[in-house]
Amino acid sequence: MTKTCKLLAAASMLLLSAACVRRPLEYLPYETVRVIVDCIYEDDAYPVGEKPTGMTLYFFRDGKLYNTVTTSNIDTYETELPSGNYKLYMMSQSVGEFGSMTFSNMDNFDKAAATLTESKVVWATRGTGEVVGTDPEVLLAGTSAEFEVTEAMIHEYQIWHSKKKAAVASGATKGQEWIDLDNQVEQTTIHVPVYPKNVTSELEVLVYCGGMSYLQNVRASTTGMARTFVLTPFITGDETATQVIRYWGVAMDREADDIGHLYATITTFGLPNGDKPSPNRDATLNITTLLVDNNTTLSHVFEVGDKFVEITPPTLGYRHHYLLTFGTPDEPVIIFPEVDPVEAGGGFVAGVTDWDEEVEGGIEI
Repeated sequence: MTKTCKLLAAASMLLLSAACVRRPLEYLPYETVRVIVDCIYEDDAYPVGEKPTGMTLYFFRDGKLYNTVTTSNIDTYETELPSGNYKLYMMSQSVGEFGSMTFSNMDNFDKAAATLTESKVVWATRGTGEVVGTDPEVLLAGTSAEFEVTEAMIHEYQIWHSKKKAAVASGATKGQEWIDLDNQVEQTTIHVPVYPKNVTSELEVLVYCGGMSYLQNVRASTTGMARTFVLTPFITGDETATQVIRYWGVAMDREADDIGHLYATITTFGLPNGDKPSPNRDATLNITTLLVDNNTTLSHVFEVGDKFVEITPPTLGYRHHYLLTFGTPDEPVIIFPEVDPVEAGGGFVAGVTDWDEEVEGGIEI
C-alpha cells in the first residue's frame, strides 16, 4: 500500500470513529436561559385610571441594544437570552403612540429621552425664542438592575427544561416528580424586576386678583420649563420649553371686596436640569387678561425663578407637584380696572380663545 493510500485509510477510520461517538444524555440543543421580566406597578406608579394597555422593552447586551419588543401584556414578559451582561428599560405603550412627545436615542441606554412636541401657539412665545411645548401625557418608565447570563446558568436551566419537556412528552405531568421538575425549571429561570413610574409632574398656579367681576377670560404661558426627560436616570434634561396654561378657574375669596384668585393646573416634565429651582433661572409666568368689555386686554409678567414650591406628597401617580402662588387675598397682585360690560350677564369664561393682539399694558412683578 502506498503512503498516500495509508493516509486516506487512516482519515476514513477517523471519520467513521467520529460518526459513532454518542452525545451525552444531557446534550442541550439551545444556548439560552429563560428570563422573565416582572413589571411591578406600585400604588403611586400612575394616576387613577391611567394604567397602560401595553409596554415596550429595550434589552441591552454587553452595552449594545440587543432587542426591542412591544407587548400588550404590561405585567410580565418571557424571553430566552444567550450569555452576556444585560440591562433593560421599559416605557409604557410605544414611541408612536404619543402625540405630546417624540423620542430620541432609544438605542442608547444612558441617553434615551422623551421631548415635548412643538405647539403652534404663536402668542405664547413672547419673543423668548423657546419652543412652545405641548402638555405631556402620562408616560411610565423604569429600568432593571444589571444582570448576567452565564454558560453555567444556561447549562443548568437547559438540563431541567429538557427533563421537563421529556416528562410532558411521556405524559408524566403529575405527582411529586413533576412538581420537583417544575420547581427546578423555575429556580433556574432568571426573574428581572422593573418598577415603572410616571415621568410627568403637575404644575399648579394661583394668582390673587382684585376687580374680579371685570374679568372675562385668561390665557397664559410659563417659560423655562423642561422640554426633555431622560428615561433611565429618570431626570429632566437641560433643554427648555414654554408651556401654555390653557384652562383657568376663578374662586372668590372676599366677594364683598371683589377679590378672588385664578387657578390652573397643567402636566409638565418639571423644571430643567434635574428639577432644581434657581433664582438665576430666567423664567416668567406670562398672563394676559381680557375684560368684560370684550376689548381691554392687559399683560402681566411674573418672574418665577426659584418661586416653585414642591407640595408633598404629590398627587397620586405624579412625580412632583409644584405650586406657584402670587399674592394673597389681602395683597392681590393684579387689580382689574372698571370697564363697562359689552352686554348684561357677561362674566368669566374659562379656556383659551383667539383674541386680537393684546395691548401691552404690562405689569412686571
